[in-house]
Amino acid sequence: MRNSCYYHWGWRFRLANVFPMEQALAACRDEAGHLPVDRIYDDTGWEKVTLPHTFNGTDLFTAPIEDGGSGQRRTCAFYRNRLRVPPEHAGKRVILTFEGVRQTCYLYVNGILAGYYEMGVGPFGFDMTPFLDDSGENVIAIATDNTSTRNIACCIAETPNAPNVRPGSYLQSQDEPVPESREGVGFFWNCNDFHPTLGGLSQPVRIFYKNPIHLTLPLYANLQSHGTYVYADHFDYERGTAQIHVEAEIRNLTSRAARCRIQARIHTPDGDPVAAFSSDSVQIPAAPWQPPLTMVPEDAYRWDEKTAHYLPADEDQVQPTCLEAAATRKICFSAPVSGLRFWEPARPALYRVEIKLTADENFADTLEIETGFRQVSYDRGRGVLINGHPVWLRGYAQRAANEWAASGIVPEWMHDLDARWIRESGANHIRWMHVAASPMDIRACDRQGVVCTQPAGDKERETTGRQWDQRVELMRNVIIAYRNHPSILFWEAGNNVISTKHMREMRLLRERLDPHSGRFMGCRTINTEETLNESEYAGTMLNRHAARFLAEHGPVTETEYCREEAPRRVWDDYSPPDFDYRNRYLGKGGRKQKGLDFYDLTSEDLALANARGYSEFFFDRIGGASGKNLYSACAALCWTDSAQHGRQSFSENGRMSGRVDAIRVRKQSFDVFRVMHSAAPAVKLLGHWNYPPADGGNYRARKKRFNGRFWEETEEPEIRDPRHKTIYCAGSYAVQKVLLSINGRQAGICEKPESGFLFAFPGIDITESGVIEATGFGYDGKAACHDRIETADAPAAIVLQPHTGPGGWRADGNDLCYVDIQVTDAQGRVCPLADMRIDFEITGPAVLLGGYNSGRFNGNGRQDSVIGQPYVYAECGLNRVLLRAGEQAGTVVLTAAAEGLLPARAILQTVFCEDDSPAVLYADPAGLPPASEDYFEPIPEADEVKYIPEAENYCKVLVNGQEPDSRGVRAVYRNGSVWGNVLCILERMERIAPERNLKYPKPVGLI
Repeated sequence: MRNSCYYHWGWRFRLANVFPMEQALAACRDEAGHLPVDRIYDDTGWEKVTLPHTFNGTDLFTAPIEDGGSGQRRTCAFYRNRLRVPPEHAGKRVILTFEGVRQTCYLYVNGILAGYYEMGVGPFGFDMTPFLDDSGENVIAIATDNTSTRNIACCIAETPNAPNVRPGSYLQSQDEPVPESREGVGFFWNCNDFHPTLGGLSQPVRIFYKNPIHLTLPLYANLQSHGTYVYADHFDYERGTAQIHVEAEIRNLTSRAARCRIQARIHTPDGDPVAAFSSDSVQIPAAPWQPPLTMVPEDAYRWDEKTAHYLPADEDQVQPTCLEAAATRKICFSAPVSGLRFWEPARPALYRVEIKLTADENFADTLEIETGFRQVSYDRGRGVLINGHPVWLRGYAQRAANEWAASGIVPEWMHDLDARWIRESGANHIRWMHVAASPMDIRACDRQGVVCTQPAGDKERETTGRQWDQRVELMRNVIIAYRNHPSILFWEAGNNVISTKHMREMRLLRERLDPHSGRFMGCRTINTEETLNESEYAGTMLNRHAARFLAEHGPVTETEYCREEAPRRVWDDYSPPDFDYRNRYLGKGGRKQKGLDFYDLTSEDLALANARGYSEFFFDRIGGASGKNLYSACAALCWTDSAQHGRQSFSENGRMSGRVDAIRVRKQSFDVFRVMHSAAPAVKLLGHWNYPPADGGNYRARKKRFNGRFWEETEEPEIRDPRHKTIYCAGSYAVQKVLLSINGRQAGICEKPESGFLFAFPGIDITESGVIEATGFGYDGKAACHDRIETADAPAAIVLQPHTGPGGWRADGNDLCYVDIQVTDAQGRVCPLADMRIDFEITGPAVLLGGYNSGRFNGNGRQDSVIGQPYVYAECGLNRVLLRAGEQAGTVVLTAAAEGLLPARAILQTVFCEDDSPAVLYADPAGLPPASEDYFEPIPEADEVKYIPEAENYCKVLVNGQEPDSRGVRAVYRNGSVWGNVLCILERMERIAPERNLKYPKPVGLI
């Protein structure tokens, strides 16, 4: 008998489009005057939706990117459903769990408030038992909002845990003041640009039916429980043995004690048994427990008689953050297990641990935990060790929303694809930024072998008072919820430097709740030795803090490099139609401004910048050529183009720092990283081989001039020389030289790469069509790798390639299919310059969500966004669209057409699936590199040629312990003086040291 199910179907939804919550409730009364959370409310006219669901997914990328977010709708919304407790579960505890929400969840059961959650990050749950009718229909209603700071009048604030306080009535003032009696403490991370506001019930929801004596869930909010903790020690790598420990937490809500026993069975995801062992019988006393409405501590706020208002208490005047579970006892036991494969990025072996509870010899409860067993440690001379061998962690930083264009959210199997594509780029590490990644993304990283840095909640700086305690409480929740996931190696306490006291508090939190996993607690920036000594790892940003003493203490990870931006659609300065990236460029060192562009990079420029960026950390890694022995890990910003705040606010509708675009079509940057991340010989030619002839009309761009604020186009032509272009080929560390040939003729040999990974061939005539090839040679002198680009003929046809999840395209009203689009010539070769409009028609039980085009948006005098439209434009001959299945199985036909091209048709089937669990993809171990490829053994011959020491003495500038964002301009120590971005330093001093009364002119362009 199943004791849980996903609660995704039968929901009705209404967007209030009104805020605050009290006004939204009033605005959505039915004709009889009932509120949308009342039991007898009439919701027959509401929209039918399947969870997970977001109400503003199509808002993403439709407007030009802004510093404060991308114009997402932020408001209140309501969900309603019906629930009948199955007869076999009558009398049990009924627990409703959420993997996440953005930003709040106010749960009403039969019109009564059953609990609420306002943190907006992490999983949580509610015990609905006291509010349910076992014998009849129950109405589940949820009020939520996704309001956030910046560009909004006010947003949600935390509700004090006090009598006579209406949940959801406290507000954080933004553009407009709110009444003093309603002003509250907001959540620091509740900001659209750092935690994108994909509103609604956007993650899975599940119901658990539990006997009064049961195994708890790893949800401290609002269940006050730790769940079951599974870990291993005493590893024998050669024999595949380890001691497996189980700490099972039990809640006894009966009126008497019970003798309880736990059985553990370990098996593979395919069901093959591995081991079984049991605990002793333990007496578990009965303990009364009532589910709380909120997890906000009662002493977090105090009543102020003067203002007749609850005010936040100082963090030193409240009790320490509560870590204890309520009304629970643990049974701890262990056993040696043999025949194990240990989890590591190259071989992400997972197991399912089935936990069965008996009480007084009767079955009481069961749960299943998917986990992996691995040992993590640090050696100052070798770096991070996983299962005893060093691993060079390289990858990306990514906002935890991990949003997609056109849909906003995607089903779990597409999260698996995301992680798989990260691995295909040669990466094995992702740093989730600012707030905790979703359970779906962490599970995907478990399955695909991607090491994670997992934060709790932060924005950009230290906090104090109630906002700090909120962060600690969230970190508590996050550690408890995620500590069985093997992919997490780092807990991130802050996105910037925190105080020594706060670092100690976070480290002790990890030691208390997660003492056996080998994970490290630290933060993105650590500036003092005192704080370092309280941490377990240190982060840097743009290599501004690195020092050997950090690496002597623990792992050092570069958290954000390669912040440059460029769209996929602009190959280089030699490609039509513009032979340029047309934008409004502020100039290097300029101040980020709305409606202007901070970068002036083509796709080729971005790829070159990425190579320069990665080489710095690769050679500074422990064991690297620089001899500095600093880094164990590095993360480039970002994995995808995203709707977070960007710096191309005139030209783009997203942040263009990704290796793939917002719908996951690969950019040149992807392949450059794939090559650089490879320990085996690999090469990749940049660009294409369809450059037009030099006929006088081609290769003409407009010269730009600086007008005092930004670079603008003039009427004066700037002529490119296509007969003397530099062709670049990315080559991996193991490549000694690259031979370039054109149409079978040798065009050059490069034996000294730039930035360690770029083999340059100047003076190439790119107007010569045909075939260009690159052959890479290893250090044994033998040809080891090859890349080839062939000129395509004129566009002739459209090719559609649909992709569905494992088991087919589910007719559940939610599952997605993505369709890859290629514009090809008559021989099937992709046409790299094709940019025509492609129109779609769809028939059958599905909806076309559309696709994405960079640089097409509604704003800045334009109205050409393709989001939600039945057409897209090809970019470099490629694109992708998404389709959502309906609730009826049947045949779906998608037709694509473009002027002058043969149309294409894709025929698909949607299928019923009785299994309500999400479809997932596991890694194919045969397709992953061996463990040795996760560590780069030094090649002395390569280091001698490829590493070039820095010529300048770079340094960091701190203002009251905080480092200014220098807009990419590094500070140099030269002739006894510091040279850098003075404007940024002055801005920081003006902001955090107002007592200095600084007065200086504020230019709007270059420094």
